[in-house]
Amino acid sequence: MSLIRKVDKYLEETICVILFSAMVVLTFAQVMSRFVFNISLGWSEELSRFFFVWLVYISAALAAKHRRHIRVELIDQLLPRSISKWAGVLSDLLWITYASIVAFQGYKVAMMIMGHGQLSPAMQLQVGWVYMIIPFGFALIAFRVAQGIVARFKGEHELTDEEKLRRAVEEA
Repeated sequence: MSLIRKVDKYLEETICVILFSAMVVLTFAQVMSRFVFNISLGWSEELSRFFFVWLVYISAALAAKHRRHIRVELIDQLLPRSISKWAGVLSDLLWITYASIVAFQGYKVAMMIMGHGQLSPAMQLQVGWVYMIIPFGFALIAFRVAQGIVARFKGEHELTDEEKLRRAVEEA
């Protein structure tokens, strides 16, 4: 498997595991230092919070990659399969549009905050770097949804459990 395919297949999973593991280690270190050694590590709590924010956005992209976001399935159930497929594409295109707008506006906000030079209290980290997850996360969501559209037309898309169940019921 080529490097590009590995990155495509495991990017979000790898980042989520790293961020979550780092959060656990930082939180454990904070608890140990505070209650065992009576020393407070202010930076660890702040960094853990930043990792959590990044984890949320990367996890949203991971859910989009695996088509696990909450969605209204009434259209899929009421319309014939050929029409519901196009309704799904329209829904995905609207989602890509929304995610692209948020990514663009998020980039503008992050750059504005970078321009102001706002620093985090404990680590003195540019807060704009924390805000960069908004454009990065939403651009990744848009990319994964677009990949899902392409895969759907190639017939390669991964069926959700609900879709598998619905098809089994329809065939019975």
